[in-house]
Order: sequence, then structure tokens, then C-alpha cells
Amino acid sequence: SAQCTGPRCRAQAKRCGVMLSGIANASRSRSASWPLTALIGGVPLWWALGAGSMVWIAFAIPMGLRLLTRTPLRVPRGFGLWFLFLAWMVASVTQVEGVRYLSFAYRGLLYLSATVMFLFIYNLTEEELPKARLIKLATIYFLWGTIGGYLGLILGEVGFTSVVEMMLPESILENSFARDLVHPVFAQDQDFLGFVLSRPSAPFVYTNEWGAAMAVLFPVVIAGWSYLDRRWHAWSVLMVIAFLVPAILSVNRGLWVCVVFAGTYGSLLMARRFGRRNLALLGIAAVLLGVVVLFTPLRAAAEGRFDSPHSNNARLSLYSQVLDQIPDSPLLGFGAPTTNVERPLQPAVGTHGQFWTVLYSHGIPAAIFFVLFILSLLKRTFRRRNKVDIWLHVSVALIPLMMWFYEMLAPPLFIVFLAAATSLRSNPDENSDNDDGPDPGELVVLEPSDDTTTPKTLRAALAL
Repeated sequence: SAQCTGPRCRAQAKRCGVMLSGIANASRSRSASWPLTALIGGVPLWWALGAGSMVWIAFAIPMGLRLLTRTPLRVPRGFGLWFLFLAWMVASVTQVEGVRYLSFAYRGLLYLSATVMFLFIYNLTEEELPKARLIKLATIYFLWGTIGGYLGLILGEVGFTSVVEMMLPESILENSFARDLVHPVFAQDQDFLGFVLSRPSAPFVYTNEWGAAMAVLFPVVIAGWSYLDRRWHAWSVLMVIAFLVPAILSVNRGLWVCVVFAGTYGSLLMARRFGRRNLALLGIAAVLLGVVVLFTPLRAAAEGRFDSPHSNNARLSLYSQVLDQIPDSPLLGFGAPTTNVERPLQPAVGTHGQFWTVLYSHGIPAAIFFVLFILSLLKRTFRRRNKVDIWLHVSVALIPLMMWFYEMLAPPLFIVFLAAATSLRSNPDENSDNDDGPDPGELVVLEPSDDTTTPKTLRAALAL
């Protein structure tokens, strides 16, 4: 009121102003983040509808439209390497024929959608899309994966006809890869240990996709332990503990290696930055996990997995075929994976490893651009110094390890891009958990410029 000018009234007005400002910020945050919230929050629904693998493409559309309203558009240094990879990937379509156009189009749209999501997160401010919300969404995604892991162990290879599957023509569903994408199953039953074993896959397509996604989500969830409130902290700790059971019973060695690497590497970085107490916590966790594995039925599952050479032989066969065939098309590859002529019952050549997929599908230059871009992300996220960004960096650091035996499309690549964009958006020299926005030295501005500045901008975009 204009008649109220005393200290008490001014204090009350200030509190109201702060409250209204907070409400306005929350409203802007919800408005900006709704595509990610709907995408990740609705994961079980999209999976049940048979759209789990394609929903990333659908939600990239509103993210892209939001980006069109932002001027100038910013990208981190080194992102030009990813643009070069995309350009080379598109050029490899010249090597595709027949039904393999569907495989190329699917993977190509996923790469483009991941690009849009990265730039969407990177360009939005902390007020528009808070780091806490991004980490909470990743934690919720981890929850869906953990629940899917238990359902897979209980229900096995139970599946059902999805809505999307009913809508597709039979000519498309005759392709086993296309049918897998739209036919939800809770697990994949495999017998390489000498007995039928249900390996969780829900809410993803394949059991290896489940393992890859949970591996890159694991450090992002840990990042929230030092950033989110106590309630989220407690729930996420319980989720990680619960996750260990399906993680071990899935007998997914790649997942085991990634989790051990992430925990060890992250703890070493934390100890280097914040003291040796983090190493002590790592030691305690390792001892407890060892006791659980050694003195429970989980031990038999782990021993049986390491004693089985079945998976090793199949993978080595696929990789050797890639190396044998790539000299026939070294520059542009073959556009997409091809049927395994030598062993028709095994997976397609150019699968079971993101590096091998890129090399075989898009050629040697594309593989070089892909690896250089990942190294660029690794270098730039390593500069971040607070506790949250250390663990986000660990998620990125898993790619050079897992790209040899895990494919990253679709969810794993998107999760890593979420972690990288969230980390790079903050100040690299910050020592607290507060974000001050992107560091100008790490930005390349994509806007019209004169000829004297364009070469410098291009060099910055391509720089490692």
C-alpha cells in the first residue's frame, strides 16, 4: 500500500517480491523443461506403447522449436567435430539400399535428436532449466530402469503387442530389428550358461541397452547426492543399493566393468579435489559389495558369467568381420549394419559396440570425428571442479570404455549428452554447487558474422 512506508511494511513487501519472483522462475522452469519431463517421466508409458525408442525423436521437435527462438545460439568449443560427424553420417546414405534405409533413417534421426537435446540443455539458463531438475530427471530414469530390472527377473521374456506394433504394416515387422523396437518384452531369455537365464531389458529394447543406460545413469545419480535435498538423497541411495541385485543377476559383464570403473574413477577425482575421505568410502563400499557377492547366491551367477566364452566368441566374430569388410568402403562405410552372412543366426555386422557401428556404417573419417568429439567432451568436462560436475564428467568418461562393446543408441547417448551439456553449461572454475552460467571462454556463438571473424569461429568450434 502507498500509505504503508514503515520498516515492517517494507520487509513484508520484500518477502512478497521474493516469493513472486520464485513463483515466476518456477513457472518459467516448468515451461522450458516440459519436453524432458514428459519424455523421462513417461518412460514406462512410451515403452508400453512401443514408442520407447522413437520418443526421443518426437520430443526433439519441441526442443528444436524452442532453440529457434534463441538468438544467438551457443555451442561449446569442439562441437564442430560433432557437426562434421553428422555431415559424414548423412553422406553415407549413398551406400544404403533396400530395407536398410529404415535402419539408416532411424539411427540418423537419433543422432540429430541427440544434437538438439544437447543444444537445448546447453542454451537454457539455470533459471529456465535448473541443474537440480536435470539430475532429478536422470534419477527418475534410473528408478524406471531398476524397476524394469526386477520385472525382467520375475517375468522373463514376457512380451505383448504394442499399439505402435499394431499400426505398422507386416512388411516392416518382418524385419527383426524393426519388430524388436516396437514389441515390448521384460527380459531376454538366453541359455549361454547352460540354463535359461532371464536378463532384464525393460524399459529398453535389449538387455545390453539396459546395461549401457544404467551404467551411464549411475554416476549422474551419485552426482545428486551432494546436490539434491535429503529426501532425494535418501531415495537415490536406496535405489543404487536396490539396483545391484538386477545388475548382478543380469550377468552383464559390461555393466559390471562400467560401474566399477565409474565408482573408482569418480572416487579418485573426488579424493584429489576434496580429500581422502572419499577413498575410504569407496573402500567400505567395495568391501560391502564383496561380502554380498561372495556369501549370497549372486556369487554363482557372477562366476558362471566369467566362465562362459560364448559371448566373447560371438563379439570377436562380429568385430573381425567389420575389419575384414571396411576396406571395401573405407570412406563412407555401408550406411547401416548388414546381415551376418557368415553366421545368419548371430546379430548384424556393425553392431555390439558404438565404435564398430560408426566405423562400419559411416566409414573411417566418421569414426575419427566421433572419437575426437568424445575426447573433446572428456577434456572439457574434466575441467569442472565441483562435486556434481565431477560425477557428470564420469558419465562422459564411460564412453571411451563402453563404445567398444556397447551401442550408445538410443538412451545411453542421450543420457551422456544430458550429463555433458549440464556440466559444460556451468563455470569451470566454480568451487561450489552454484551455477554462474556458461563460461565465455568455452562458447562459440552461432550468429551472422563478418569474414574476418568466421575462420576464428570455425577454429574454435572444431578445437579439441
